[in-house]
Amino acid sequence: MTSNMKRIITGVIAIPLLIAIIVLLPQYNYLCFALLVLVVSIIGSYELHNILSKHVTGKLLFPPYLGSIQIIATYIQYAFYPFYNLSLYSLIGLIFIALAMEIKKGEVDNFKASIERISYTVLQIVYPNTFAIFFIKFCFLDNAWLYLLIFFALVFGSDTFAYFIGKLFGKNNKGIVKVSPNKSVAGFIAALVFPAIIGCLCGVFIKAFEVDGYLGFFLGLSTAAAAAIGDLVESVLKRSANMKDSGKIIPGRGGMLDSIDSLLFGAPVFIAFMHFMQYVA
Repeated sequence: MTSNMKRIITGVIAIPLLIAIIVLLPQYNYLCFALLVLVVSIIGSYELHNILSKHVTGKLLFPPYLGSIQIIATYIQYAFYPFYNLSLYSLIGLIFIALAMEIKKGEVDNFKASIERISYTVLQIVYPNTFAIFFIKFCFLDNAWLYLLIFFALVFGSDTFAYFIGKLFGKNNKGIVKVSPNKSVAGFIAALVFPAIIGCLCGVFIKAFEVDGYLGFFLGLSTAAAAAIGDLVESVLKRSANMKDSGKIIPGRGGMLDSIDSLLFGAPVFIAFMHFMQYVA
């Protein structure tokens, strides 16, 4: 079976399951979806840990799964303690733990190696975990199911149209980005234009979205741009480690980070846009 066919089959199975979790299991502020985010984030953390471990001097001391505490803290914050910024406190606490572990077990006579390990550990805490907490923020929005579906439509639409338009029209305009030489101008344009159109249509025809067509266009465009940056960041990480994929857990796509990189960068932009709309409304 070809990689393209595996990719299509994976999408046909995964997307309906994701929609079912969002639409059919909204209990306790979409707890099932939040648990899915937690599991995905932990897997992504282990993949990033493996990528970074190939180039770090010595050994990364910080356990990959600890970064996901931010996701649990954020859910607890929004569900029970909205006046306490538990997501920020957990991030600061995790960084202090990482520093303490380096002080306790690190190489005191190798400053460069210590700084390198601390930097890699902070990256491991923030990516994907800090980015993933924005999916928890989705769970506590009014009409959360609608916003989640629109967000996934924008990002998956961007990825899908970029892939197929790039295949059809990008053979002679590849190599616009060195870290991802298979990316084409045609694919990049499609990745921005089609989500912008989707956002515009959602604004025009979905009244509960509370965003007009004009703003929906810019929401789709900005979310797609952030998603494209996320894809390129993941490419940089993999190329620096001489890896084609971050893992092998998802047939046709590679690792978990390969599948969620665009989502991780798109979610903060989408949430920020919606909060801005609530503020000015």
